[in-house]
Amino acid sequence: MTGQLKVLVTGGNAGIGLALCKQLATENNIHVFLGSRDEERGKEAVNSILQAAPDAKVTLVVIDVASTASVQAAAASLADEKPFHAIVNNAGVGLAQVGVTADDILNVNVYGAKRVNEAFLPLLNPEGGRLVGTSSGVASSYAGNSFQGKPMGLLPSAERAPLQSSDVTWAQLEQIMAREKELGYGEGQAAAYAAYGLSKAVLTAYYMSLAREHPRLVVSTCSPGFIATAMTAGFGASLQPEQGTVSLKKCILGHLGACKGWYYGSDGLRSPLNYMRNPGEPEYQG
Repeated sequence: MTGQLKVLVTGGNAGIGLALCKQLATENNIHVFLGSRDEERGKEAVNSILQAAPDAKVTLVVIDVASTASVQAAAASLADEKPFHAIVNNAGVGLAQVGVTADDILNVNVYGAKRVNEAFLPLLNPEGGRLVGTSSGVASSYAGNSFQGKPMGLLPSAERAPLQSSDVTWAQLEQIMAREKELGYGEGQAAAYAAYGLSKAVLTAYYMSLAREHPRLVVSTCSPGFIATAMTAGFGASLQPEQGTVSLKKCILGHLGACKGWYYGSDGLRSPLNYMRNPGEPEYQG
């Protein structure tokens, strides 16, 4: 594949997504398709990049990943732009965001990524194109049922086993989500953490299933780290969005070897699925 690489980033109008779009467009000579649910906020984001780098190639894509119609319309509008080098599912909700329910979290973080992948797969380079998902360190916490020394969510650990299996199926993931919802996630803030952790664990496992189904693609997920964004406001995050793109750029542009849906930590090194590997610790080899 020759010419300027094309990358779609959902949730690209703010936070880590905007920082990633800026870096890809200005430092890596990527034609960035900046996805934003809100058109005006998307235009502001695009303009902020072009003001800093007038020669950057940035195209606004209005896309609400919570809506099948919106996702399909966005894909149809970009049909002539194929092939894309990477589709980055970065849009996400949860934690500190007011009024967001557990159903909202799963609809955006899991089903939203699934909608985007299904709609945009025909536009992706079939030989080595990349599917990238923004996961989180709490994905490992949920899969391993341990967050700060306590269980995370109410689903028994044995029923979470498919989250760590490369043979996981979408039917199994839907069952896990349905069972945790049936149990109620937990109490208060613990329930919010559990729903978010569940969404990211399922997202990570879903990408493992995608890697199995699409062996000619490079499929991966990663944690950006504990970054100060609207989602983490009030939780003590101090790293800025510009510092949360290391693992994402590794998954988009780096050499991933025999990657089969692997999960990468915020330092860009492969990490396990059942416990949180801290940056700087040896890379996971399992």
